[in-house]
Amino acid sequence: MSFAIKKRKKELRAAYQAKLGLLPEEEIRRRSEVICALALALPVLQNKQVVAAYSSFRQEVVTRPLLTGLLTAGYVLALPVVDQTNRKMDFRRVDSLKTLTPGVYGILEPKSGRLCPPNAIELFFIPGLAFDRQGYRLGRGGGYYDRYLSTSKPGAVKIGLAFHLQLTEALPVDPHDIKVDAVITEQGIIEF
Repeated sequence: MSFAIKKRKKELRAAYQAKLGLLPEEEIRRRSEVICALALALPVLQNKQVVAAYSSFRQEVVTRPLLTGLLTAGYVLALPVVDQTNRKMDFRRVDSLKTLTPGVYGILEPKSGRLCPPNAIELFFIPGLAFDRQGYRLGRGGGYYDRYLSTSKPGAVKIGLAFHLQLTEALPVDPHDIKVDAVITEQGIIEF
């Protein structure tokens, strides 16, 4: 990663976190409900069995309605578990949201349940601070998703969840950055 790209990504992270910080909690909830409804109605979801998602954190799209909907519909749901010491993330199967407990960074994680190998997951719902019109995402800087997705099943569908204000024309990109296939915002679905 070049110093210039690293510096620009850091600046953009701060800018998008500030933008998100201005969104009122009620607005975050309202927009998140629309995004989760769109996600649950995706045609590509219909022929999948194992779906990975995430527990929302801070001003991210609130995923609780999505997680509940996936479990109710009978999908095998996997959520991330972060091993900060080894800078590694795995996905663990979840049967009930009641069993989630705070993990690294205070994000709710499954502490028990079977690990889902990367080649078993057919569709990922992915967080990000920003997404561009080419499908690249700006994460929080740990590289967890890019490392994990580089080992995922070929053809696994990757869908970003974000508010419309998190979209931009172009983001700085490193060779290891993984693109998403689509982004869902409260204004609709953008496919790449």
